[in-house]
Amino acid sequence: MHRPRLLLFLLLLPGLPLFAAGNHEQYNSGWRFNADNDLLTGQTTDRDYTGGLAFTWSGARAQQNPVSLDKWRAGIDRLTGFGNLYRSSEHVSFHSQQAGMTLFTPDDIESRAPVYDDRPYASLFFLSNTEFTVQPEADIAWLSRLSVGFLGLGLAEDVQGVLHAVTGSDTPNGWQNQISAGGEPTFLLTCAMQNKLHASNTWQLKTEYEANLGFITDINAGFTWRWGRIRSPWWSFNPYQSKYIQQSMPVFSSRGRKNEFYLQAGARLNLRLYNALLQGQFRDSAVTIGSGDLRHLLAEYWLGATLEFGKAYYASVFLRGLSSEFRGPGSRNAAWVGLVFARAY
Repeated sequence: MHRPRLLLFLLLLPGLPLFAAGNHEQYNSGWRFNADNDLLTGQTTDRDYTGGLAFTWSGARAQQNPVSLDKWRAGIDRLTGFGNLYRSSEHVSFHSQQAGMTLFTPDDIESRAPVYDDRPYASLFFLSNTEFTVQPEADIAWLSRLSVGFLGLGLAEDVQGVLHAVTGSDTPNGWQNQISAGGEPTFLLTCAMQNKLHASNTWQLKTEYEANLGFITDINAGFTWRWGRIRSPWWSFNPYQSKYIQQSMPVFSSRGRKNEFYLQAGARLNLRLYNALLQGQFRDSAVTIGSGDLRHLLAEYWLGATLEFGKAYYASVFLRGLSSEFRGPGSRNAAWVGLVFARAY
């Protein structure tokens, strides 16, 4: 490494909280718990993306867990040449693994018969592994992720039934009509990049670009902004990474003398080519949305706040909205609230 580059890299090391001496990633860098629910928006109906739960493990352990997709993810990167985009320059990589679920329902959840003029029941239970790579000198960050899971498991009805019993909500009766009822394996491959536009201790702005192939196939572009008391690097903040629920990302600590507190906002445009959660996959489904009724250009936004407390504990709340995903009588915009709790080490 040339001496000027080496000096610059050493100066940047304080901003790389999980990059330890000797180029070794921290084994356990933290965890994150996500919970989404549309009822938290104050609406009285339970519909569309009705909710999700996810837990993320962060650090090198994500690669070494007994059940890990990281070798498969890395193999795909080698096959596609994605890693060549940054391998020839100085970079640091971080890893995470996530297990989660997402649930979707039509507006009428009391009917046992198929509801043909609305979105279908759908569920996804998944596991994913992420590698997040930062090029400090270039102000660029790269991401690759592999997710595998199952559509149509009967477990979805049990989970939502318990949640609705706890909250006193109406019992959902139509899960036998969900997409791929009985269960069907699926996958999602994600590649993305970020560019820093501005970063200071008071506000940060970056652009982000992403491509997905699998149960959701699309390309999208957008921006993420935050403002407040910021102690963590620009690339450590990633609400953009979501497919309904916020997806697996490494957990980063501010490592600052004062706890962070900031407001956040962002938006993106999405060119969507396929969505198995609406259109179904290979297995026959009682209700599906045809390709001709799928809206291919979608707009998404999010806004919220994040507070660090007790040194390296984080709590976030955000509102996320999505424009109508299909045409027809049941077409409407969707919104839900997400709660995030995290611990960084």
